[in-house]
Amino acid sequence: MKKTKIIVSVAAALAITATSALSAAAFDTNDIFDMDADFSIQKPASKITMNKNKVVKASGKQFKLNADTGLEDENVNYYSSDTRVAQVSSNGTVRLRKKGKAKIIAECNGVKTFCDVTVKKPKARPAENNASIARLSLNSKTMAKADAKIGHQTQHAYPDSTIMCSAYSFAYAYYQVTGKVKPAGYFWSSGGCTWIGGTYHRYSSSSQMLAAIKSQLDSGRACVGYLSTGSSPTHYVTFFGYTGSGANLSDYKILDPWDGTITTAAGYGYSSIGYHVATVN
Repeated sequence: MKKTKIIVSVAAALAITATSALSAAAFDTNDIFDMDADFSIQKPASKITMNKNKVVKASGKQFKLNADTGLEDENVNYYSSDTRVAQVSSNGTVRLRKKGKAKIIAECNGVKTFCDVTVKKPKARPAENNASIARLSLNSKTMAKADAKIGHQTQHAYPDSTIMCSAYSFAYAYYQVTGKVKPAGYFWSSGGCTWIGGTYHRYSSSSQMLAAIKSQLDSGRACVGYLSTGSSPTHYVTFFGYTGSGANLSDYKILDPWDGTITTAAGYGYSSIGYHVATVN
């Protein structure tokens, strides 16, 4: 079939395009309007739906949202109204960080929908389970098993970021207390450690922190302590034993989450400061 060509001016072509919403591909470089050109266009998204409109879960959990525009090749952007409570990745995976409420919003071409998210504290373990007392012996052998099962910082990286020492330290203590293995990523959320099933204590001095750790160990509880050079760097380690009075860092045995080394807490030039984390409630 012979194509019919209509010669039009550039101004007229632009007017036709604006009025009829025709594809600019209908005009060649010589301002020739092709009557046989493909004028099919896809309208931008006019609506967007979410697979979940309301979610209630405990911190440390995650779930997947899927937003649908009903069209192909439409990019959907996700974002959170409060990233301290819940964070969302570009593919709609939501990670719950702390107790609170947030909206996870999906947007495409200015059209939006959202999912209301309520984040709760993890359920406390029943007192009769005596979960705060370590199920496994606190010694070098069982701590070495913890490292072998969980790994350490220099071995693994989470898809979004490197998992830090705090998450590994808590994973070791969790293993001691429950006898169950959880990957360090279970205790890690978007650049911060989530103390799932644990209690975070803050003390005003190093001596208070060491006394609290000693008390934990005397009761058969594995625990995590925070060390510092006084400025930087800082480091979390898992305490599992001590000798002597327990008044000095050099008295304590630790499992170092950086490389899985079992050593004394004073082996790095650190001085303890006013922080301490007890393991499972």
